[in-house]
Formats: sequence, structure tokens, C-alpha cells
Amino acid sequence: MRAIPSVLCVHAHPDDEALFTGGILARSAEAGARTSVVTCTWREGDIRVDELRRSLSVLGAGKPRLLGYTDNGFDGGALFGMSPFDEAVGKVVAHIREFRPDVVVTYDAFGAYGHPDHIHAHRVTLAAFEASPFAQLFPEAGEPWQPSHLCQATIPRSTIEAKWETLFGYSAPPPGPGVPGVPDEDVDLAIDVGRWYDKKWSAFAQHESEIARGGGATRIAKMSEEERREILGTEWFLHRGLSRIGEDPFLPR
Repeated sequence: MRAIPSVLCVHAHPDDEALFTGGILARSAEAGARTSVVTCTWREGDIRVDELRRSLSVLGAGKPRLLGYTDNGFDGGALFGMSPFDEAVGKVVAHIREFRPDVVVTYDAFGAYGHPDHIHAHRVTLAAFEASPFAQLFPEAGEPWQPSHLCQATIPRSTIEAKWETLFGYSAPPPGPGVPGVPDEDVDLAIDVGRWYDKKWSAFAQHESEIARGGGATRIAKMSEEERREILGTEWFLHRGLSRIGEDPFLPR
């Protein structure tokens, strides 16, 4: 019997697990893989964590794993982007060593679309991915573990250009350093998750407080079903790992 790769996602906020990786999480769980999600912000007792718990239940991804930082600085917590770097890395290393995934997933270096918490989550996760196999680093975080793959959620530039106004709610700016998206030829994986769209959307819909807030989640919720299926039906990734990628690392092998 072929082994089914286990998957650990590291996301900045509740709802990101559904938006960026809901398809691969649902697909992997359906295949029998162990899946889990680390969320860098929010703490137990907050409504957003309750919504996260429901979303993870839909996706089959277990219970929330929370780093306990905040993304707003107004609730008395430590602001994630201003947290001591090694402290945050050590927390993620502990989750990697405890869960022992084959595949670790986070955002690309621009945080997919430039959110500072996403960018910080990328940096922290990349460092944790590299550190987790070294017994000399973070010895208090558990027995060393070497994940095989790091996949970084991204968006191809052609999709950004075609869907800018739908995604961001205003006319597209001229190309420049602040515009998200990577060249299409740089995308290593474009995974069709249309079969798992219903679970992905159901998981995202659990984040009622974020949908009601008036930002990007609200725009997605107001899209037509056809638009949502088109935008959410593919998940894109950059890849790095122990060897060059030759196939989908989430599939049994």
C-alpha cells in the first residue's frame, strides 16, 4: 500500500486555511492522510477560533493549533509581526516535530498578496522547516523531524490580472513591486480542487465574523457561485524540498 503524505499548514489567520488550502486539506483528508493547521494569530475564547474550529472540522483537519499572537494589537496580546523571531520559529518547530508531517504548507515570500502577517508567517515557517531536523536547534521543542516538502501558496500573475477587480474591489494598478502574483512559469503546482469546492466553501463560510467585516472575505461571499468556483477551484504552490518536484507531493506514493 502506498503511503499517504501527511500535511501541516501554517497560516496567519483563521479563514486562510480554507481560502488558500481548503481544497488540498479536504482532498488529503478524504484520502486518509493526517492533516492539521497551525494558526499564528488569535487565542482560545475568541469567536474567530470557534469559527476556525468549525472550518477545520469540515476539512477533516483536527483541532486548532494556535500560536497565540494577535493581528491587531488591541486585545492585550503580542502582535505577531512584532514577536521575537526565534520565539515564533520555536513554536512552529514544536508543532512540526509533534505532528511529523511529510508536507509543510505556508504562503510564498510575498504572503500571496502582501499581507504583513502572511509575509511574517512565510519567514517563520521557512526557518522552522529548515530548523526542525537539527537537534542542536530548539532542543526543548521535541525530537527532530525532517519534512520532505515545503509548499508555498501563491497566485499566478495571469489570474491576478484577470481577476483583480473581483478579488480586491478596485481597478488594477499598473504592474509594480506592490502588485501580487508570480510569473505563471514559476508556479510549480496548479492543483484542481474543484471536486472539493463544496467542502472548501463550507469551511470558508464558517468564518461568519470575517465575512461580515466588509473586507476580502465579504467580496468573496458576494460573488456569484460561478465566480467563486472559478477562483477557488484551483490552488497554486511554489515548491522546495529535499529533491526537485516531479509530481504532486500531496498524492500517495
